[in-house]
Amino acid sequence: MKKKLRYDRVVIVSIICVILVGIFVYLMCHRKQVYIYSGDIETYIGTYRQDDKVYTFDLKAFIENDVYYISLNDMYNMMIILDKETKVYIDQNKHVLTYQLSDINYYFDYGQDEIVYNNDCIDLKNKNTHIYIYHKNVYIPVYYIEKLLLNNEKKIKIENKNAIIE
Repeated sequence: MKKKLRYDRVVIVSIICVILVGIFVYLMCHRKQVYIYSGDIETYIGTYRQDDKVYTFDLKAFIENDVYYISLNDMYNMMIILDKETKVYIDQNKHVLTYQLSDINYYFDYGQDEIVYNNDCIDLKNKNTHIYIYHKNVYIPVYYIEKLLLNNEKKIKIENKNAIIE
């Protein structure tokens, strides 16, 4: 005795399979990839001069492909000098470090390799660089620190274990 296929069941199973494949493709496209640095981290003495005072602080950094990467966690010490209302938050579940300045917020999404601010986004994957993580510190290239946090008004010069911010 032959059984007939019920087309309503075949259609429902087909729709469920298409939905499951669609969810899988969506999750694969939007997965977060965290770049963990595994080399040596150097500690530099950061110095900054303002109002006839010299401020010093430790600044962790490393070189990758001839580019200096500096810890955003350590840059907080510098930013609090420039803007007293600076706050830094890290949400490890969302892979985002937030720099909240008095006039702008920067979101360093190290899971997506993006820097988001003022409805603008810098995708570092397209720039052949990354946001690195090492022992809960977030590292980005010096260029982006100078461009975003220091508004291209100050430069970071690294030489002989010193990081001079001018």
